[in-house]
Amino acid sequence: MKVLLYFWSVYSNTIIIVEKTTVSQNEFLRHTISTIAYRFQKSVRKRNRNFGEFNLGKGARTPIEIINHIYHALNAAKLFIQDGEFQKSEPKKLSLILEIERFNSELDEVEKLLSEKKIELNFSKKLLQGPFSGILSHIGQISMISRLNGNPIDGEDFSSSAISTGTTSYFENEKIT
Repeated sequence: MKVLLYFWSVYSNTIIIVEKTTVSQNEFLRHTISTIAYRFQKSVRKRNRNFGEFNLGKGARTPIEIINHIYHALNAAKLFIQDGEFQKSEPKKLSLILEIERFNSELDEVEKLLSEKKIELNFSKKLLQGPFSGILSHIGQISMISRLNGNPIDGEDFSSSAISTGTTSYFENEKIT
């Protein structure tokens, strides 16, 4: 089956056409995980150690709390895919760097799981509309907090980003200082 995907690029004011002829097992979910990895790593790169505790007040989560929360959502999704059960206990809060490392490690594990286990279409839809979309929303919050903390993230046409299905490591040479 031949599929043509059309994307409008706001940054370059053009239409991007992508042709796809085959879809491998869980490819869209796996590409979503790669997209999460790219956007997450872009949102936390070049941050200083104090960024994790930056607090907007009024009950808003700090970046460390957001990363802890998205780790919990991703871990719960992984365990549900594996065992059919949700994990209800909250994970321990770690330092900014350890939270980032733990989340990135969990992305690796979910990618591996999705590459090995066939997921039914309806369950795939639930993963996409639930935890995976929620995680992307929270990554947007991290980016916004970074801007408010005086370190805006460079704009980018994400439809042209070097995101590759199966890849969960981006910006390897840029570590938090």
